[in-house]
Amino acid sequence: MVNKQEILKISVVNFEPVIVGLKPNKEANLEKIKDYIVKAAHQGVNIIVFPELALTSYSGFSPSMARNLAEPIPGPSTNEIQELARHYNVYVAFGMIEEANSKLYNSAPLIGPSGVLGVYRKVHLFKPVDSWAEPGEYYPLIHTPWGPIGIGICRDNYCYPEVARAYRVMGARIHLNLTAFPKFPDVEDYVDFYMTMLGARALENAMFIASANMVGRQGELEYFGHSMVVGPKPGKMNYHVYAGPLGEEEGMATATIDLSWLNDLCIGLRGILEDRKPNTYIPLVRQ
Repeated sequence: MVNKQEILKISVVNFEPVIVGLKPNKEANLEKIKDYIVKAAHQGVNIIVFPELALTSYSGFSPSMARNLAEPIPGPSTNEIQELARHYNVYVAFGMIEEANSKLYNSAPLIGPSGVLGVYRKVHLFKPVDSWAEPGEYYPLIHTPWGPIGIGICRDNYCYPEVARAYRVMGARIHLNLTAFPKFPDVEDYVDFYMTMLGARALENAMFIASANMVGRQGELEYFGHSMVVGPKPGKMNYHVYAGPLGEEEGMATATIDLSWLNDLCIGLRGILEDRKPNTYIPLVRQ
């Protein structure tokens, strides 16, 4: 049995994709992603997380434009990032449009020194914007030196608690939230919602969540950032913010976390997994 490392340094990036006119500049975005990877690696970071569709932006492009921006995984962009991951011995998650078997997916590969370790495809699509994408169908557990890691994309993590819970019962202690969460024009409490739901996912699953969001304006929407790392804290019942939340400017936040802290939670949070009663949850999976 391989011993899992307990301490890691993880960074989340407030990222503003480059858009020229109405067209995403994928080449420029890839260079920005690579620059952040080098910066994080020089700070001793182990895992770097970028937002949903960081490679292309989330600007509401047409299905034909999405197809033009799509790549296979592995492919040109993941190959370039893998070279950096190998050189610096780091792990990188970022959002992109994946083409597989003539279908398009809103995807997030996790790349390590040895290559693509796994790919998550967004399951719960936001149809007004994800009209070009096929939904994913499973939750891939991705193995790293710090144990298995889970990935969800945006809406997966705010509105569907089953996603993070599925990963946790499979052994993940770290969950990545790659998101493109805008300032919705008809509400004012979007930041409170974002913080509350991710804090709840962290507490109810006794896990750490690293969330990376976009900033800046894309099309008709403006993105509020607030990338952060959250999780339980020994002796406390509320979630703790270990890095960030960043504001609305582009930048990077970094946390050093010790996964063994999850073994020393307050009495109100202990036994969450052991005390589950799966036989009573059957209505959740009835069609």
